[in-house]
Amino acid sequence: MDGSVKALLFDLDGTVYRGTDPIPGAAAFIAGLAQRGVRALFVTNRANRGPDEVAAHLNALGIACHAGDVMTSAEVAAAEVAGQDVFLVGEDALQAAVTTAGARLVSDPAAAEAVVMGFDRDLNLEKFVGATRAVLAGARLIATNPDALVNREDGVTPGNGAFVAVVETATGARAQVMGKPEPAIVALALARAGVVPDEAVMIGDNLDTDIRAGQRAGLRTALILTGVSTAADAAAFSPSPTWTVRDYEELSAALFG
Repeated sequence: MDGSVKALLFDLDGTVYRGTDPIPGAAAFIAGLAQRGVRALFVTNRANRGPDEVAAHLNALGIACHAGDVMTSAEVAAAEVAGQDVFLVGEDALQAAVTTAGARLVSDPAAAEAVVMGFDRDLNLEKFVGATRAVLAGARLIATNPDALVNREDGVTPGNGAFVAVVETATGARAQVMGKPEPAIVALALARAGVVPDEAVMIGDNLDTDIRAGQRAGLRTALILTGVSTAADAAAFSPSPTWTVRDYEELSAALFG
């Protein structure tokens, strides 16, 4: 990697940590970036934690991070529905982002201009019913992210993409995706770092979200095989990631020699 690269953009779940457990080698690798003059930024599709909470988690894992280094799909979704009446499916962090942006939360599906769906550990049938009725009444369907699976300490669990698919199937609507693989969240990170695409690399464990988002934003990409996607998946993926590595030792060799 040449010296013109000024920022590395990291996915979180499956790339830097898995649940509450750090991915081996991640903390040491990220800590060494400052000595190389490379900024670390964190781009996550999970909308159920705000930047402050994510930064606190990373600091607890030994990774120096400020809230301004963290971009979430909730921030992008909130900007999209600013000033609108919103039926929300999601947790407190998404609600805070949406209301801070000036949206008004409504409980009556018929009053909603948009339905915003994010990962929700308290998801139930009534929330599905409300979201479905709102979309059928004309509301736009906004998904913070399309991840079908997310990582936990004990393995994978259905993600927001699986939940959104229920409403899409019920209504025939297609959700407008805010997070990866759409490039808006990557563009937010680049703007915050003050760099252009040629000066950054996107690093993640998921070909369909992390790698695709980096490619769509014009970045070089590195797939790390510590989470969702496998080497076989990478071999069948087109266009291929710039690098595919097993771990942070291989990532360091690929990027820095």
